[in-house]
Amino acid sequence: MHQSRHAGSGSPRALVPSRGAAKSQCLVAGGVAARRRSSVCAATSAPGAAATEHYDFVVVGGGPAGLLAAKALLTVAPTASVKVLEAARGFPPQGAGVLIELNGWRALHAVDDALADKLRSRGYLFDSTRVFNEKGEPMAAGPLSGGGWKHEESIKQHGHTSVMVQWGDIRTTLFESLPEGVVSFNSRVKDVTPGEPGKRPAVLEVAQADVPDGAVRTLSAGMVVAADGYFSRTKRQVWGGAGLPESQEKRIWRAVVTVRDSAEAPELLRSAGGGPCLWLGPGMPPVRSATVYPVGHNRFVWTCIASNSYLEKAGEPTALKLGEDQGIHQASGATGFKAKSRCLAVFGDYPPALVELLRRTDPDAVTEHGYFATDVAALSGAADWVRGNVVLVGDAAHTAPPDGQGLNMALEDVAVLGDCVRRLGATSQALEAYAAERLPRVRDVWLRPDGAPTPPNRPAAIRATSLAPLGPGPHSGKSRPLQQAAAA
Repeated sequence: MHQSRHAGSGSPRALVPSRGAAKSQCLVAGGVAARRRSSVCAATSAPGAAATEHYDFVVVGGGPAGLLAAKALLTVAPTASVKVLEAARGFPPQGAGVLIELNGWRALHAVDDALADKLRSRGYLFDSTRVFNEKGEPMAAGPLSGGGWKHEESIKQHGHTSVMVQWGDIRTTLFESLPEGVVSFNSRVKDVTPGEPGKRPAVLEVAQADVPDGAVRTLSAGMVVAADGYFSRTKRQVWGGAGLPESQEKRIWRAVVTVRDSAEAPELLRSAGGGPCLWLGPGMPPVRSATVYPVGHNRFVWTCIASNSYLEKAGEPTALKLGEDQGIHQASGATGFKAKSRCLAVFGDYPPALVELLRRTDPDAVTEHGYFATDVAALSGAADWVRGNVVLVGDAAHTAPPDGQGLNMALEDVAVLGDCVRRLGATSQALEAYAAERLPRVRDVWLRPDGAPTPPNRPAAIRATSLAPLGPGPHSGKSRPLQQAAAA
């Protein structure tokens, strides 16, 4: 079993709201490299109105996709002004583990080799997978178990292997890669006018998230990258609510648990040799399942997924109470003790090893989420993802089942968008090129015929991932398949 250590030294930057007015620049004409004038543009409204802050790029959402988008845009346009708007007041511990696969690593290396290496150093390599049925009886490894973790072989053949990284570690690492002041916390976008590329900038009305009825400041942007999650506020404002993900009539419960030393880890994990344990119910995908896995640094995650019918059998309500700002984690209104008790009501008949683990978990660590997905077959590309100067990436563009590819594909989105801006500038042509390139990838990775355990085109599509490096050389070549990198 291998557990990596944190890279670097010194104290990380505090994840707190930035103070003071951000310095910005106004794009006068042309692409990202155009001449700029004052740091604050005069508002176009009546005299005496508040000034409008202008940025070349505004990113809505401070999750991994949004933070990497800011990094990518600063890489291809180092003199551009970039602002990330995040509604949260800071970055509290949050999220389960994410398996970054070779397409995710190639995307990260396309943006920045050093950033990818630092993130990898915070990850964890699985050694084995144990699969059980709902009675706790061993099962043969199947398509949902990940198979054997042949890390050395994968690195030799593809240049990368799958690495489990805690979601909060991903976000923190990406945040630390950005210049001070790029991220504005406690900033909620109340309205977006998309504008028209080359003619009118996008306009955003932004308020303090903790004072929703307070003062509103106006921002304009040459391009808006919406990375604000499943129920993207930007998408609802600009697209009028069209194309939002649909409920799959399931619930997801998660918790990240930290122990003082490895000896306190659950016996089922210690006996598994450092890999995940899965309990699978009937169906494909299973109507009910549970997973427990380590994420390094004496932390482990458990995830339980079940169809709403199990809640109904337990006498628990199934109606979702979605707020207007649901993001990457879609809460149902159940948190803490309530979420934990609902999870136990559904999984109380699972093997004692899992049930005891659920009971021992601090209720404050438990969250409950709805299970949503976009109808991938209905996506057409630019019409779904591009409107004026606004472009969608990540979950906002294509909400996917929790199958491990959601974040990886979001990282791909960012790398491709960055390359399009590098080649074509902050133009409508760049956004159209991005959408045209991403649509077949999204279909290959997520289209699954009825009854198929996994999307049939996914394995080959992931292996073939090839992304152009964004910054000036030299490059490691790790953003492309080994054969392409060797020929370059």
